[in-house]
Amino acid sequence: MGLFSLLGTARDGILAQSAALTTTGQNIANVSTPGYVRRRAVLESTQAGGVRVAMNQRTFDRFAFGHLVGQQSKLAAAEARSYALTEIETTLAPPNGSIGDSAMALVQAFNALAAFPVDPSLRADVIAKTQNLATTISSTAKALETTGENLLGRARDVVGEVNATLSQIADLNKQIATALGAGGDPSGLRDQRDLAIRQVGERVGAQAVEGPDGRVTLFAAGSVLVEGNGFSALSMDLDANGAMRFFVNGATKNEITSRIDTGMLGGLREARDVDLAKMRDKVDAYAFDLANAFNAVHSTGYGTDGVTGRDLFVPPATQKGAAASMAIDPALVDHPERIGAAASTNELPGGNGVALQLGNLGTAPAFGGTTLADRFADIATDIGLRKSAARAECELRTDTLSVAEQLEGSANAVSLEEEMVDLAQYQRAFEASTKVLRTVDELLKTLMESF
Repeated sequence: MGLFSLLGTARDGILAQSAALTTTGQNIANVSTPGYVRRRAVLESTQAGGVRVAMNQRTFDRFAFGHLVGQQSKLAAAEARSYALTEIETTLAPPNGSIGDSAMALVQAFNALAAFPVDPSLRADVIAKTQNLATTISSTAKALETTGENLLGRARDVVGEVNATLSQIADLNKQIATALGAGGDPSGLRDQRDLAIRQVGERVGAQAVEGPDGRVTLFAAGSVLVEGNGFSALSMDLDANGAMRFFVNGATKNEITSRIDTGMLGGLREARDVDLAKMRDKVDAYAFDLANAFNAVHSTGYGTDGVTGRDLFVPPATQKGAAASMAIDPALVDHPERIGAAASTNELPGGNGVALQLGNLGTAPAFGGTTLADRFADIATDIGLRKSAARAECELRTDTLSVAEQLEGSANAVSLEEEMVDLAQYQRAFEASTKVLRTVDELLKTLMESF
């Protein structure tokens, strides 16, 4: 190899190592940039014996990335459900003043009245406790309804967020394909797209498959959401029972409700249409049976005015909605003499036969074979178990996500330790190429001076 050829080889080495140093510097600068994937300068030898940068390669492990997206989806679902269940439990079973507490307070008021049935203050207390129980049940039902509306609103927001991100991914597909077709490096665009895919996955779950032209096809809930430069938007409405329904609006409108089981949307759907719906049904059944049980006994009693046949609560028309409409019979308000405590007119004015029966409803198996206290305890236990299971799922998914993040980070993220090693390597190679260049220059100068 002649001196001039060696001069070209040294030049190639300087340029190649300089490019590699630039790539390493970019990696170090973006160590904290969300979604940034490490680049690596791929060097190859030339026919003349030099070196050049063949390409800047993204060190991207799609398997690790897909696993990370899947674990993020599962954690997002668990967190959305756990948060909702915590709110539901707080509504149903607060530390003080729950439905169960108010029901037992009414039972105790009747037991107190049974001891002194002619005491007007105790009769007034029965009315107050009846009103309080009715208000507690109805306000709880309305609070659960509000929770459902909030979850519905959040689900609508998530659908909107997903659609906006799907549009972004489709646009990035187009830009990446164009850049590759022109021989450009779309690494930055790919970083943006992968970050957007993670956002979709966190909300509804997602799987992405990249084609040879650089564009991804994005799948979620068993449907294609992004293909080529286009996307299919999600939409939602409510069925006849008020449950959420989800659709993919492609060439045709396809329902995907049963396959929405991961991501924020999956967690919101399970919390609202399964957990919350079950709790609302249980509270309605509790209110329906409680009102009918108390009315059945109270209507047989006689007030101090000698009248019988009065209900304690407004009779619920149907079980569904019974809790929200729970109310004391307005005929009793401000009329303590109308509380039916006596079992017959012969007991008046101080009879307590019916008051005793009403007081015994606290311990009698008059609610489908269970007591009043056990009936509400079943509701509180159910929501507590659901919340505990959701919390345990969150802890599990947090751990699995941590492992997935470490796996994805080791494959795709920037490691400062590795970059410093590469930096030193490229720096030494650059210095060596520079030294070769100086040496050749000196040899050429000596050669020229010899003539």
